[in-house]
Amino acid sequence: MAEELRRRDAWNREAWLGGVKRAVVSLGTVAPKGQPRWPIALQAAIVLTVPVLVGIAFGRIDLGLIAGTGAFTVPYFAALPRLERLRLRPLAGLVMVATSIVGATLAPSPVLTAIGLMVVTSVLGVAVHGLRLGPPGPLFPILIYGLSGHAVNGGMSPVTVVATVAAGCTWAVVASIAPLIRRKHWQITPRPLKVLLARPVWDHGAKELVARTALVAILATTVSLVFFDADRAYWAVAAGVVVIGVVPGRGPAVTRGLHRAVGTVAGVGIYLAIAHAGMPEVVLALTLGALQFITELTITRHYAIAVAAVTPMALVIVTVASGTFGQTAITGERITDTLVGAGIAVATALLHPPAPADPAHRHAPPHEAD
Repeated sequence: MAEELRRRDAWNREAWLGGVKRAVVSLGTVAPKGQPRWPIALQAAIVLTVPVLVGIAFGRIDLGLIAGTGAFTVPYFAALPRLERLRLRPLAGLVMVATSIVGATLAPSPVLTAIGLMVVTSVLGVAVHGLRLGPPGPLFPILIYGLSGHAVNGGMSPVTVVATVAAGCTWAVVASIAPLIRRKHWQITPRPLKVLLARPVWDHGAKELVARTALVAILATTVSLVFFDADRAYWAVAAGVVVIGVVPGRGPAVTRGLHRAVGTVAGVGIYLAIAHAGMPEVVLALTLGALQFITELTITRHYAIAVAAVTPMALVIVTVASGTFGQTAITGERITDTLVGAGIAVATALLHPPAPADPAHRHAPPHEAD
């Protein structure tokens, strides 16, 4: 029995070391091309940039940036035909608005904000993993929750925040209609919602992902509440849920955790360059649009690059909305929060038993049993 335990421990150590090695190698590996991402990337960039430019024109770049978060709805259901995507995008927008309402309402109370974050994240985890909604998972509603709280604590009216988020999501739906002028999109009969949103399938993978999401929500929020600041707990939780992703397994968690940490550090550097460049507001708007384009273009091929692009974009939106744009203290906080959330998420991967490689090959380079 003792010999068997020693062999098992040795196998586990070797598996973990092999997983870490593959994760490090993946930083220098770009996944093969799949379906063209530029249409989604272009649409997301437009949905973000236009509200920011409108906000600049009216002297309210802060509202323009908040409305630009409607672009967060664009990556959802991206693999579906456009008519089906159009049916589901309003639902993604409603989820964003709902989390904004909760975040803005609970913002004055740190304890209620923390409790709300745990509940919202857990509910989102059930919906995403049970209904197989796929990437980007619970990430963006969590960011909206935190952004709304930041804006309210920064002096903005809760009604204004929620209304602006709703306007941005509405604009995202309107913008998604434009490509339908092409005849080819009408040659596919869209499936009804009862098919697109079928009843949850609770296999072992889905249950493990839901459990890990809830654990990350509880542990990351608690660590932030006790040691840091409840107002920034959402960033640690967001980092954790994206490391969990939508594919069960230990190898994917280690890989995404490393990419998230490296990408965040690089993204913070880009944010500091933007904040101290003194660029005109219009140039800032176009820069954010370019970052959004890069994020969507690279998200399926090299996660660290995508994180390096989305991090400064999110930081600009949050800091401008809360009146802290350009402050260097927030950059160190974001790196710490990311390491906390990503570390907890990687640790929760132990809930998964060692498993064979992902059959869909969604992680690069291909990994062995993890």
